[in-house]
Amino acid sequence: MSVKVAAEMQTPSQTLPLQLHPENEEAARSGLIYADSTQSIVRFDLREEGSHTLIVSISYNESFQSASDTAVSGGRIRSFRKLYQFPVGPCLSVRTKATELALTTGNEKTTLDRYALEAQLENLADGLITIEKLLFEPRAPFSSTSINWDVGHLDQPMIAQREVTQVAFLIEEHETSGLPRAKKELTRDGRTILGVLTIHWRSELGQAGVLSTGWLTTRKK
Repeated sequence: MSVKVAAEMQTPSQTLPLQLHPENEEAARSGLIYADSTQSIVRFDLREEGSHTLIVSISYNESFQSASDTAVSGGRIRSFRKLYQFPVGPCLSVRTKATELALTTGNEKTTLDRYALEAQLENLADGLITIEKLLFEPRAPFSSTSINWDVGHLDQPMIAQREVTQVAFLIEEHETSGLPRAKKELTRDGRTILGVLTIHWRSELGQAGVLSTGWLTTRKK
């Protein structure tokens, strides 16, 4: 009996075909004998909130064997689908705040802007999650310095369900000697664009997750 398996994921906005790992080409070509089975794995990155449906379509060709067990004849092609519906929600909530710092470094005054960017990370998942990596990608002319656990080579923070942890970055404007001071990018309402924060985490079952914020800005002046 030859068997073909196909899978697709229906999200709130679209339906996408999924790749089987490994592909069941042998089962489709040579077929399955009595009591045999085939197995594949599908992978899909969840990027949208809302209801998702995994659709698995199976088609097979029935084969009939004669009483003498020496001849096999083809039968009808049958097919059926299995639907697996599940909700998708955020695992991590991020709230940020940028505080402008005094324009001094030690005893020296500077005209370059400096900010403390703080972010509160709340675990919205059903179990424990571990924050594996934080990456702040600054927008020119800013640079960023992490002031989190990675600086002191401490253990990665683990956040229990509904608990909150706080992280922070020092954001500093920089200029190149001999060149004109670079212009900062502003939003329509006059806020300065600082950059994007990306958080990598892992659930207690080993599932990896990534969250990137939009452009983080200063307060409106």
